[in-house]
Amino acid sequence: TKTALFFAYGTLRAGQRLHNWIADEIVSSVGVGTMTGARLFYGQGHRGYPYLVVTDQHSDKAVGEIYEVPLNDAIVAMLEMEQNAGYTIAEGVADVDGVEHTVIVCEWRRGYDEPVPNNDWCSVSRSDEGWW
Repeated sequence: TKTALFFAYGTLRAGQRLHNWIADEIVSSVGVGTMTGARLFYGQGHRGYPYLVVTDQHSDKAVGEIYEVPLNDAIVAMLEMEQNAGYTIAEGVADVDGVEHTVIVCEWRRGYDEPVPNNDWCSVSRSDEGWW
């Protein structure tokens, strides 16, 4: 089975609400890294999950985790679900400890609200009440 590297920056990260969607499929964890030229924002009218927006600003470094995942039915279904929710499935570059990796990332190209503090979803304290 072919594999790919996936950049998880929000609810799919370890310990987050939707990590179980990919947890059983992860072949290996490359580690926590950053995607330069990307910023995390809250969705319009809610704070339940972030949007990754490509800004092309070198100072913007979105924090996420890179996982090696198989390109199997479960991962393809997850990516299709993200795409159906409005995300664009794209290729990007993320850095872990100075090593660049080509990754699959779910980008947002529509409206959004304010930036996520520290450009790191896991650095923010929040309640999961009403997250949908």
